This record gives sequence, structure tokens and C-alpha cells, in this order.
Amino acid sequence: MKGHSSIQWRTEANCLKCDKIGLCSTVGRCLAESTGAARITSVAKAVDYMIEHLPEPIQLSDVARAGTLSPFHFHRVFRDVTTTTPARFLTSLRMAEARRLLLVTPKTVTDVCTSIGYSSLGTFISQFGKLTGLSPRRFRCVVEQIGHIPVEELVEAGPELAAASGPIGAVTGLHGEPCNALLGLFRLNRPQELPTMFHAIATNRLVALPPVADGDYEPIAVAVGPSATVRDVLATPIGVLGRIGFGYSPVTVTGGRCRHPFQVALRRQRRFDPPVEFTRPLLSLARRRVLRISHSTPAIG
Repeated sequence: MKGHSSIQWRTEANCLKCDKIGLCSTVGRCLAESTGAARITSVAKAVDYMIEHLPEPIQLSDVARAGTLSPFHFHRVFRDVTTTTPARFLTSLRMAEARRLLLVTPKTVTDVCTSIGYSSLGTFISQFGKLTGLSPRRFRCVVEQIGHIPVEELVEAGPELAAASGPIGAVTGLHGEPCNALLGLFRLNRPQELPTMFHAIATNRLVALPPVADGDYEPIAVAVGPSATVRDVLATPIGVLGRIGFGYSPVTVTGGRCRHPFQVALRRQRRFDPPVEFTRPLLSLARRRVLRISHSTPAIG
């Protein structure tokens, strides 16, 4: 689009150079303030407790106690900081560990279920299906078939900016270093749900996204290493912190497009960042890649 080449993108997240983390784009308050810092400390301790006791039955009172707050006050503080509830956060952690165990160990589905703190196999399978769109057994089979695909091969050039019919924006990395990123547009304050739009893109350049329904969205991106495969992304252990980015402001889409280009600056991930569920859209993107290859391969003979 005319004039976009002159946009000066912020190439670093706003917290990377601040010794107190600075103004957190996720939390929305400066951590130099004693109240904000105390809340962050409480939530960080609570998340550490969840990770350390993942295989065990965990009660809200246990998590609140780890965060040195009363259960009622803790629930409100936790949601304020992470944009989701302690229960949903814990479920996301458990599902992430379930994915890892299914992909890197020979454990049965029942063993995986008990390893992440579920006493009911049916509940585990149901919850796993809600987040991934697949049963645990089917998930393992699908990743065995398409998990070898490099994420880099899922990145598409997209239409020319002048001809774009959807939102336009960029994901920027530290010091302009190029990498790939998984980008989703989520309905506001719903990062634990499925993204309305999902794309694998190259960072540090403007990209045109497919059209989306009118409304307000939050762009969230996760950096992916240069040689990472789909399986590598889905088998990442919990507690391994990479780079993540949240939009500085909501993306308002009207007529399928946003009025101004959006930017998501990647920064160091923090333990209390809201869990982002990319399993289902990532597998769908990989499946489409396989189908395109099979359809473009000429028949022999």
C-alpha cells in the first residue's frame, strides 16, 4: 500500500532494555510500582507452583497459598495479570505437557493422563480434543505423518500489499534479526481460545493477511527457530521460554481490513504470559501444505 514503506517499525519490545521489565505490554502497568510488582511476583510464584506440581491434584487454595494471597483475591489478581483464570492456565500447562509426552515418550494415553494430574481418562481426552481438535491417539498419529515439515516451509509470500484484501502488519524481532513466527489474531482477551486467523510469516517485514470478519482482535506471535519443525513446536517442554509478542493495541478490522498496519514486537517470554494454543491451526496449516504438494506432483506414467 502506498506510504507503508516509510513506516518506522519499533524493532524491540518495550521491556527489553528496562532493568525492572518496564511497562509490560501484557500486564499494562509499570512494574516499578510496588503494587504492580507485588502482583507479578505472586502470579509468578503461583505459576511456578503449577509447573512443579503438575502431576498432582492441585486446588485453587494451594496455588493461592503459593502466591501468598487469599483464594478470592488471588483469582482476581491472576486474571488481571494473565487475562485468564488459574484453572484455564493450569489446563493449558497440562495440555502442553500432554503433547510433549505423546510425542517424545512411548507412554500410553492412560499413562499420559495420570502423568499430568488427571484422574479421569474421559475428562483428559475430552479436554485434549477441545484444544487440539484431535484425540490424543489421533494427535500422535497425525504428527508422526506431518510433524517433520519445517515451519519455514509453511511461510507464504502472500499477496502484494497493494492488492491485499485483509489486515496488513508486521512481527518484528530483536535488532532486526530475521526469523519466522506463528501469528494469530484472537478476539480480545481470549488468548486461550482458537485464533480467528492464523499464519506463519517471516519477521521484520510487512505482510498481508487473509481477510477476517469485522471486529477487534489482539495479534499474538510466537517466534520459531530457523530449523524448527512442526513436531519441534508441539513438543516444546513447559517452562522453556522463547520469544513471544503481543500487539501494542487492538487491531480493528472494518471491511475485512485494518485502518492502520499493526505491529507485534517479539520479546522474552515470561512464565506468567497467557498460554497461547496454536496446535490445531498449526496442524491444519501443515496439512494444507501436504495437500498442495500432493496436488502439484505430476502423475507417473
